[in-house]
Amino acid sequence: MKNSLVKRMYVILIITVLLSSAGIYAIVYLTSQGMVREDVRTRAIGVKDYILASLDGSDFVDIGENTEAGIHASLNIQGILDNLRGVGGLRRLYIAEIKEDGTIVTTLRTSGGSDADYQPSGRPEADLRRSVNEGMAIFAESFYQTDDGNIFTIFWPVIDQDNELLGVVCMEFDVNFLANLNEQALTYGLFLAGGLLLIISVTSYLSLNRASEPYFKKLAYTDFLTGYENRMAFEHSLREAGNLADKGEKVTLIIFDVNNLKTINDTQGHKVGDAYIKSTADIINSNLRGAGSLYRIGGDEFASIIVGKDEDFIRDVMKALRAENRVAVKGQNFSCACGAAMFTPGIDTTLRDVFKRADEAMYVEKKRQKGLT
Repeated sequence: MKNSLVKRMYVILIITVLLSSAGIYAIVYLTSQGMVREDVRTRAIGVKDYILASLDGSDFVDIGENTEAGIHASLNIQGILDNLRGVGGLRRLYIAEIKEDGTIVTTLRTSGGSDADYQPSGRPEADLRRSVNEGMAIFAESFYQTDDGNIFTIFWPVIDQDNELLGVVCMEFDVNFLANLNEQALTYGLFLAGGLLLIISVTSYLSLNRASEPYFKKLAYTDFLTGYENRMAFEHSLREAGNLADKGEKVTLIIFDVNNLKTINDTQGHKVGDAYIKSTADIINSNLRGAGSLYRIGGDEFASIIVGKDEDFIRDVMKALRAENRVAVKGQNFSCACGAAMFTPGIDTTLRDVFKRADEAMYVEKKRQKGLT
Protein backbone atom coordinates (compact mmCIF):
# COMPACT_ATOMS: atom_id res chain seq x y z
CA MET A 1 0.00 0.00 0.00
CA LYS A 2 2.84 2.33 0.87
CA ASN A 3 4.68 1.83 -2.38
CA SER A 4 1.48 2.17 -4.38
CA LEU A 5 0.52 5.49 -2.78
CA VAL A 6 4.05 6.89 -2.98
CA LYS A 7 4.17 5.96 -6.67
CA ARG A 8 0.85 7.71 -7.29
CA MET A 9 2.06 10.80 -5.45
CA TYR A 10 5.33 10.68 -7.39
CA VAL A 11 3.52 10.33 -10.75
CA ILE A 12 1.27 13.29 -9.90
CA LEU A 13 4.35 15.31 -8.97
CA ILE A 14 6.15 14.39 -12.21
CA ILE A 15 3.10 15.31 -14.30
CA THR A 16 2.84 18.63 -12.46
CA VAL A 17 6.54 19.39 -13.00
CA LEU A 18 6.29 18.36 -16.67
CA LEU A 19 3.29 20.61 -17.22
CA SER A 20 5.04 23.45 -15.40
CA SER A 21 8.21 22.94 -17.47
CA ALA A 22 6.17 22.80 -20.67
CA GLY A 23 4.37 25.98 -19.64
CA ILE A 24 7.64 27.78 -18.89
CA TYR A 25 9.12 26.51 -22.15
CA ALA A 26 6.06 27.69 -24.08
CA ILE A 27 6.22 31.11 -22.42
CA VAL A 28 9.91 31.43 -23.33
CA TYR A 29 9.19 30.36 -26.89
CA LEU A 30 6.20 32.65 -27.38
CA THR A 31 7.96 35.55 -25.69
CA SER A 32 11.04 35.18 -27.89
CA GLN A 33 8.87 34.89 -30.99
CA GLY A 34 6.88 37.93 -29.94
CA MET A 35 10.03 39.97 -29.32
CA VAL A 36 11.40 39.07 -32.75
CA ARG A 37 8.08 39.85 -34.45
CA GLU A 38 7.86 43.21 -32.70
CA ASP A 39 11.45 44.07 -33.62
CA VAL A 40 10.90 43.18 -37.28
CA ARG A 41 7.53 44.92 -37.29
CA THR A 42 9.12 48.17 -36.11
CA ARG A 43 11.72 47.98 -38.86
CA ALA A 44 9.08 47.07 -41.45
CA ILE A 45 6.96 50.09 -40.57
CA GLY A 46 9.99 52.34 -41.04
CA VAL A 47 10.72 50.77 -44.44
CA LYS A 48 7.10 51.03 -45.52
CA ASP A 49 6.81 54.66 -44.45
CA TYR A 50 9.95 55.56 -46.38
CA ILE A 51 8.72 53.85 -49.54
CA LEU A 52 5.29 55.43 -49.39
CA ALA A 53 6.77 58.87 -48.81
CA SER A 54 9.07 58.43 -51.81
CA LEU A 55 6.71 56.84 -54.32
CA ASP A 56 4.21 58.32 -56.68
CA GLY A 57 1.02 56.28 -56.52
CA SER A 58 0.93 56.10 -60.32
CA ASP A 59 4.11 54.04 -60.26
CA PHE A 60 2.13 51.15 -58.87
CA VAL A 61 -0.32 51.30 -61.74
CA ASP A 62 2.41 51.27 -64.37
CA ILE A 63 4.51 48.45 -62.89
CA GLY A 64 5.14 45.73 -65.42
CA GLU A 65 3.78 47.68 -68.38
CA ASN A 66 6.00 47.59 -71.46
CA THR A 67 5.59 51.30 -71.93
CA GLU A 68 7.66 54.36 -71.32
CA ALA A 69 5.62 55.04 -68.15
CA GLY A 70 6.07 51.44 -67.06
CA ILE A 71 9.82 51.55 -67.59
CA HIS A 72 10.00 54.91 -65.79
CA ALA A 73 7.93 53.52 -62.88
CA SER A 74 10.13 50.44 -62.58
CA LEU A 75 13.34 52.52 -62.61
CA ASN A 76 11.88 54.92 -60.06
CA ILE A 77 10.87 52.08 -57.72
CA GLN A 78 14.18 50.32 -58.20
CA GLY A 79 16.00 53.49 -57.22
CA ILE A 80 13.98 53.75 -54.02
CA LEU A 81 14.53 50.10 -53.25
CA ASP A 82 18.24 50.43 -53.93
CA ASN A 83 18.44 53.02 -51.16
CA LEU A 84 17.03 50.44 -48.74
CA ARG A 85 19.03 47.46 -49.94
CA GLY A 86 20.27 45.45 -46.97
CA VAL A 87 18.95 47.99 -44.47
CA GLY A 88 17.53 46.48 -41.27
CA GLY A 89 18.23 42.91 -42.32
CA LEU A 90 16.15 43.08 -45.51
CA ARG A 91 16.90 40.16 -47.78
CA ARG A 92 14.24 40.92 -50.36
CA LEU A 93 12.25 44.10 -50.76
CA TYR A 94 9.84 44.39 -53.63
CA ILE A 95 6.69 46.05 -54.81
CA ALA A 96 4.05 43.64 -56.05
CA GLU A 97 0.84 44.02 -57.97
CA ILE A 98 -1.62 41.27 -58.89
CA LYS A 99 -3.03 41.67 -62.39
CA GLU A 100 -6.58 40.84 -63.42
CA ASP A 101 -5.51 37.42 -64.69
CA GLY A 102 -4.06 36.63 -61.24
CA THR A 103 -0.40 36.89 -62.19
CA ILE A 104 1.99 38.62 -59.83
CA VAL A 105 4.19 41.40 -61.17
CA THR A 106 7.11 42.49 -59.02
CA THR A 107 9.77 45.16 -58.99
CA LEU A 108 12.43 43.75 -56.73
CA ARG A 109 15.71 44.47 -55.07
CA THR A 110 17.58 41.88 -53.02
CA SER A 111 20.57 42.43 -50.76
CA GLY A 112 22.74 41.32 -53.67
CA GLY A 113 21.14 43.25 -56.52
CA SER A 114 18.26 42.89 -58.96
CA ASP A 115 16.11 39.76 -59.25
CA ALA A 116 13.42 40.87 -61.65
CA ASP A 117 12.23 37.34 -62.39
CA TYR A 118 11.51 36.54 -58.75
CA GLN A 119 8.07 35.12 -58.06
CA PRO A 120 7.03 34.41 -54.47
CA SER A 121 5.77 30.89 -53.88
CA GLY A 122 4.49 28.75 -51.07
CA ARG A 123 3.55 30.57 -47.90
CA PRO A 124 4.94 33.97 -48.99
CA GLU A 125 2.76 33.87 -52.12
CA ALA A 126 -0.29 32.86 -50.05
CA ASP A 127 0.32 35.73 -47.61
CA LEU A 128 0.82 38.18 -50.50
CA ARG A 129 -2.47 37.20 -52.11
CA ARG A 130 -4.20 37.36 -48.74
CA SER A 131 -2.86 40.88 -48.19
CA VAL A 132 -4.27 41.91 -51.57
CA ASN A 133 -7.63 40.22 -51.03
CA GLU A 134 -8.14 41.48 -47.49
CA GLY A 135 -6.40 44.84 -47.94
CA MET A 136 -4.51 44.43 -44.69
CA ALA A 137 -0.95 43.95 -43.48
CA ILE A 138 0.00 40.29 -43.09
CA PHE A 139 2.76 39.36 -40.68
CA ALA A 140 4.24 35.86 -40.84
CA GLU A 141 3.14 33.63 -37.99
CA SER A 142 6.69 32.36 -37.52
CA PHE A 143 10.06 32.07 -39.23
CA TYR A 144 10.12 30.39 -42.65
CA GLN A 145 12.94 28.00 -43.44
CA THR A 146 14.12 28.49 -47.04
CA ASP A 147 17.11 27.34 -49.07
CA ASP A 148 18.79 30.65 -48.19
CA GLY A 149 18.03 30.38 -44.47
CA ASN A 150 15.36 31.71 -42.13
CA ILE A 151 13.17 34.60 -43.23
CA PHE A 152 10.35 36.58 -41.70
CA THR A 153 7.85 38.12 -44.12
CA ILE A 154 5.59 41.13 -43.98
CA PHE A 155 3.20 42.25 -46.70
CA TRP A 156 1.89 45.79 -46.46
CA PRO A 157 -0.86 46.98 -48.82
CA VAL A 158 -0.65 50.48 -50.28
CA ILE A 159 -4.03 52.24 -50.41
CA ASP A 160 -4.67 55.49 -52.33
CA GLN A 161 -6.84 58.40 -51.26
CA ASP A 162 -9.87 56.77 -52.86
CA ASN A 163 -9.30 53.66 -50.75
CA GLU A 164 -8.18 51.73 -53.81
CA LEU A 165 -5.45 49.14 -53.49
CA LEU A 166 -2.42 50.14 -55.57
CA GLY A 167 -0.08 47.30 -54.65
CA VAL A 168 1.80 45.67 -51.82
CA VAL A 169 5.15 46.45 -50.25
CA CYS A 170 6.70 43.01 -49.69
CA MET A 171 9.51 42.53 -47.20
CA GLU A 172 11.54 39.43 -46.46
CA PHE A 173 13.83 39.88 -43.48
CA ASP A 174 16.90 37.77 -42.88
CA VAL A 175 16.43 36.38 -39.36
CA ASN A 176 19.10 33.69 -39.36
CA PHE A 177 20.95 35.35 -36.51
CA LEU A 178 17.79 35.84 -34.47
CA ALA A 179 16.56 32.36 -35.31
CA ASN A 180 19.84 30.86 -34.17
CA LEU A 181 19.77 32.84 -30.95
CA ASN A 182 16.15 31.84 -30.45
CA GLU A 183 16.95 28.20 -31.12
CA GLN A 184 19.90 28.30 -28.74
CA ALA A 185 17.81 29.94 -26.05
CA LEU A 186 15.09 27.35 -26.46
CA THR A 187 17.63 24.52 -26.50
CA TYR A 188 19.29 25.80 -23.35
CA GLY A 189 15.84 26.32 -21.88
CA LEU A 190 14.94 22.74 -22.73
CA PHE A 191 18.12 21.41 -21.12
CA LEU A 192 17.53 23.64 -18.12
CA ALA A 193 13.94 22.47 -17.80
CA GLY A 194 15.08 18.87 -18.16
CA GLY A 195 17.79 19.34 -15.55
CA LEU A 196 15.38 20.99 -13.15
CA LEU A 197 12.86 18.23 -13.79
CA LEU A 198 15.47 15.58 -13.01
CA ILE A 199 16.66 17.35 -9.85
CA ILE A 200 13.13 18.05 -8.61
CA SER A 201 12.01 14.52 -9.45
CA VAL A 202 14.86 12.79 -7.62
CA THR A 203 14.73 15.16 -4.66
CA SER A 204 10.95 14.94 -4.39
CA TYR A 205 10.95 11.17 -4.67
CA LEU A 206 13.51 10.85 -1.87
CA SER A 207 11.67 13.43 0.23
CA LEU A 208 8.29 11.79 -0.31
CA ASN A 209 9.74 8.41 0.47
CA ARG A 210 11.37 9.69 3.64
CA ALA A 211 8.42 11.83 4.75
CA SER A 212 5.91 9.08 4.09
CA GLU A 213 7.84 6.46 6.10
CA PRO A 214 6.51 7.50 9.56
CA TYR A 215 3.01 8.01 8.16
CA PHE A 216 2.81 4.61 6.51
CA LYS A 217 4.46 2.91 9.45
CA LYS A 218 1.79 4.37 11.72
CA LEU A 219 -0.88 3.42 9.18
CA ALA A 220 0.36 -0.17 9.01
CA TYR A 221 0.60 -0.48 12.80
CA THR A 222 -2.78 1.05 13.70
CA ASP A 223 -6.06 -0.75 14.34
CA PHE A 224 -8.69 1.21 12.42
CA LEU A 225 -11.57 0.46 14.76
CA THR A 226 -10.03 1.45 18.08
CA GLY A 227 -7.18 3.71 17.00
CA TYR A 228 -4.75 1.72 19.14
CA GLU A 229 -1.88 -0.35 17.78
CA ASN A 230 -2.56 -3.67 16.05
CA ARG A 231 -1.14 -7.21 16.05
CA MET A 232 1.69 -6.27 13.68
CA ALA A 233 2.79 -3.48 16.01
CA PHE A 234 2.52 -5.88 18.96
CA GLU A 235 4.82 -8.42 17.31
CA HIS A 236 7.34 -5.69 16.53
CA SER A 237 7.23 -4.31 20.08
CA LEU A 238 7.46 -7.83 21.49
CA ARG A 239 10.81 -8.34 19.78
CA GLU A 240 12.13 -5.03 21.11
CA ALA A 241 10.89 -5.81 24.63
CA GLY A 242 12.55 -9.23 24.39
CA ASN A 243 15.92 -7.52 23.91
CA LEU A 244 15.26 -5.44 27.03
CA ALA A 245 14.29 -8.53 29.01
CA ASP A 246 17.54 -10.22 27.99
CA LYS A 247 19.37 -7.20 29.44
CA GLY A 248 17.64 -7.58 32.81
CA GLU A 249 14.74 -5.12 32.44
CA LYS A 250 11.42 -5.98 34.07
CA VAL A 251 9.00 -6.84 31.25
CA THR A 252 5.36 -7.76 31.91
CA LEU A 253 2.67 -8.84 29.46
CA ILE A 254 -1.01 -8.34 30.24
CA ILE A 255 -3.61 -10.09 28.07
CA PHE A 256 -7.22 -8.83 28.01
CA ASP A 257 -10.30 -10.58 26.67
CA VAL A 258 -13.48 -8.50 26.28
CA ASN A 259 -16.55 -10.14 27.80
CA ASN A 260 -20.07 -10.24 26.34
CA LEU A 261 -19.10 -9.13 22.82
CA LYS A 262 -20.92 -11.99 21.06
CA THR A 263 -24.10 -11.34 23.04
CA ILE A 264 -24.03 -7.62 22.17
CA ASN A 265 -23.41 -8.36 18.47
CA ASP A 266 -26.28 -10.88 18.41
CA THR A 267 -28.79 -8.72 20.27
CA GLN A 268 -27.83 -5.14 19.38
CA GLY A 269 -25.87 -5.48 16.18
CA HIS A 270 -22.26 -5.19 15.18
CA LYS A 271 -22.33 -1.39 15.17
CA VAL A 272 -23.02 -1.39 18.90
CA GLY A 273 -20.50 -4.22 19.28
CA ASP A 274 -17.83 -2.11 17.59
CA ALA A 275 -18.65 0.81 19.89
CA TYR A 276 -18.36 -1.53 22.86
CA ILE A 277 -14.90 -2.70 21.77
CA LYS A 278 -13.72 0.88 21.28
CA SER A 279 -15.07 2.04 24.64
CA THR A 280 -13.65 -1.01 26.43
CA ALA A 281 -10.22 -0.36 24.88
CA ASP A 282 -10.34 3.25 26.14
CA ILE A 283 -11.17 2.11 29.68
CA ILE A 284 -8.36 -0.47 29.67
CA ASN A 285 -5.90 2.12 28.39
CA SER A 286 -6.88 4.61 31.08
CA ASN A 287 -6.14 2.00 33.76
CA LEU A 288 -2.69 1.33 32.32
CA ARG A 289 -1.84 4.92 33.33
CA GLY A 290 0.62 5.35 30.49
CA ALA A 291 2.83 2.51 31.64
CA GLY A 292 2.52 0.63 28.36
CA SER A 293 0.91 0.77 24.95
CA LEU A 294 -2.32 -1.06 24.24
CA TYR A 295 -2.52 -3.45 21.26
CA ARG A 296 -5.57 -5.06 19.70
CA ILE A 297 -4.29 -8.53 18.85
CA GLY A 298 -7.61 -10.15 17.92
CA GLY A 299 -11.32 -9.47 17.53
CA ASP A 300 -11.97 -9.10 21.25
CA GLU A 301 -8.43 -9.55 22.57
CA PHE A 302 -5.99 -6.88 23.66
CA ALA A 303 -2.50 -6.93 25.09
CA SER A 304 -0.09 -4.55 26.74
CA ILE A 305 3.68 -4.67 27.20
CA ILE A 306 4.85 -2.93 30.36
CA VAL A 307 8.56 -2.30 30.88
CA GLY A 308 10.30 -1.27 34.10
CA LYS A 309 7.37 -1.67 36.51
CA ASP A 310 7.47 -3.95 39.53
CA GLU A 311 4.93 -6.54 40.61
CA ASP A 312 3.12 -4.11 42.95
CA PHE A 313 2.34 -1.78 40.06
CA ILE A 314 1.07 -4.68 37.92
CA ARG A 315 -1.04 -5.94 40.82
CA ASP A 316 -2.60 -2.48 41.24
CA VAL A 317 -3.47 -2.31 37.53
CA MET A 318 -5.10 -5.74 37.62
CA LYS A 319 -7.03 -4.85 40.77
CA ALA A 320 -8.30 -1.61 39.22
CA LEU A 321 -9.44 -3.41 36.08
CA ARG A 322 -11.35 -6.06 38.06
CA ALA A 323 -13.10 -3.30 40.01
CA GLU A 324 -13.87 -1.20 36.90
CA ASN A 325 -17.62 -0.82 36.32
CA ARG A 326 -17.96 2.16 33.99
CA VAL A 327 -20.60 2.02 31.28
CA ALA A 328 -18.96 0.97 28.04
CA VAL A 329 -22.04 1.38 25.87
CA LYS A 330 -25.68 2.03 26.72
CA GLY A 331 -27.01 -0.95 28.65
CA GLN A 332 -23.62 -2.60 29.03
CA ASN A 333 -20.92 -1.96 31.64
CA PHE A 334 -17.22 -2.59 31.12
CA SER A 335 -16.28 -6.22 31.53
CA CYS A 336 -13.12 -8.05 30.60
CA ALA A 337 -10.91 -10.85 31.82
CA CYS A 338 -7.20 -10.21 32.14
CA GLY A 339 -4.06 -12.12 33.00
CA ALA A 340 -0.50 -10.97 33.58
CA ALA A 341 2.94 -12.56 33.63
CA MET A 342 6.41 -11.08 34.14
CA PHE A 343 9.52 -12.37 32.38
CA THR A 344 11.33 -14.63 34.81
CA PRO A 345 14.77 -16.00 33.97
CA GLY A 346 14.95 -19.76 34.50
CA ILE A 347 11.21 -20.09 33.79
CA ASP A 348 10.90 -18.13 30.55
CA THR A 349 13.24 -18.39 27.58
CA THR A 350 11.55 -15.72 25.47
CA LEU A 351 8.60 -13.39 25.77
CA ARG A 352 6.58 -16.04 23.92
CA ASP A 353 6.74 -18.05 27.12
CA VAL A 354 5.57 -15.01 29.05
CA PHE A 355 2.72 -14.48 26.59
CA LYS A 356 1.62 -18.11 27.05
CA ARG A 357 1.59 -17.78 30.85
CA ALA A 358 -0.31 -14.46 30.70
CA ASP A 359 -2.84 -15.96 28.28
CA GLU A 360 -3.37 -18.97 30.57
CA ALA A 361 -3.85 -16.63 33.52
CA MET A 362 -6.43 -14.67 31.53
CA TYR A 363 -8.44 -17.85 30.80
CA VAL A 364 -8.32 -18.81 34.46
CA GLU A 365 -9.74 -15.38 35.27
CA LYS A 366 -12.42 -15.78 32.60
CA LYS A 367 -13.55 -19.10 34.05
CA ARG A 368 -13.62 -17.56 37.53
CA GLN A 369 -15.86 -14.73 36.27
CA LYS A 370 -18.21 -17.29 34.77
CA GLY A 371 -18.27 -19.23 38.05
CA LEU A 372 -16.67 -22.30 36.50
CA THR A 373 -13.89 -22.47 39.06
